[in-house]
Amino acid sequence: MVKKDYFIIALLMALVVAGGLLSLSSGSWSIPASHVVMIVLSKLGLYAGAISDVEASIVWDGRLPRFLVAFLVGFSLGGAGTIMQGIFKNPMASPGVMGIDAGAALGAVLAIYLGLASYSLVALPCAAIVFSLLTLVMVFAIATSGGRTSVSTLLLAGIALSLVFGALTSFVITLSTAEFDVGRVIVNWLMGDLNNRSWEHVAIVIPTTLVALLGTLFFARDLNLLMLGEETAANLGVNIRRARNGLLLFSSIETGGAIAVSGVIGFVGLVAPHIMRSLTGPDNRKLIFSSGLLAAVFIIYADLFVRLIVTVDLKVGIITSMLGGPFFLYLIVKHRKQFEYM
Repeated sequence: MVKKDYFIIALLMALVVAGGLLSLSSGSWSIPASHVVMIVLSKLGLYAGAISDVEASIVWDGRLPRFLVAFLVGFSLGGAGTIMQGIFKNPMASPGVMGIDAGAALGAVLAIYLGLASYSLVALPCAAIVFSLLTLVMVFAIATSGGRTSVSTLLLAGIALSLVFGALTSFVITLSTAEFDVGRVIVNWLMGDLNNRSWEHVAIVIPTTLVALLGTLFFARDLNLLMLGEETAANLGVNIRRARNGLLLFSSIETGGAIAVSGVIGFVGLVAPHIMRSLTGPDNRKLIFSSGLLAAVFIIYADLFVRLIVTVDLKVGIITSMLGGPFFLYLIVKHRKQFEYM
């Protein structure tokens, strides 16, 4: 990496740390940043001085899990979006456009509605990941003919399945209105909710994030070559089917794990890779990590905005959609000359 890349990554990490300190110290009970640092160090066994039990409970059990979930969800969605845009060589590709978000949301909503999420901690993430993988299989089955897969058809199939799964999710919500508490949980979750996150949620999303990160980094070189074209990549020794399927698998795992703990947070996986690609270049070996950091910054500061600035119960997913929707329209207008016309 060149000096510019190191500077950008250092800046993003500094924004994450600053956002973390602000997140842990701010709220209805303000806690000095120095106390926050002492509490975290004390919990990690690196500080033996006296700390306030009340402040420690607020920071360690309340605010820190929420911050970590925001960071991990953002990092996962940024990485998943990078993979999608690299595979399809399309700046408008993302888990949401492919229908993976909608599939994972349907699986999670069913787990909540059927009461499975209340019986087991892993039921909801498992349902989200399984349905995201099923969506991926369905999209490929629709788009593949004669052993060849059309990228355009993949995207169209993803959009169509998003509509179908969205309708099914709405149907489940309609059924859940008979039970007010269940319906309220589902609606809040679909808007992208980080309220009341706990260490259990952190335990859910850490494995999916780490597994997917390691897997995508393993295929990063292959992804770089795939962006040159499948024929060129094959001539350079890339196993096209294994690389593409492996990358999409890890992207689905990232997306399912993130959605399982935060609900549906749209457009982050679309915006972050596009911005970072213009800043650091197309090399996915650094783009996956930097896009994940930028997406994490988006969610961390969006969460701070809804916590500290607005006075209504606004959800993080609403903020990201309000910002990401116009950006998506901008991409459509910018790249419309590349589209085929009748």
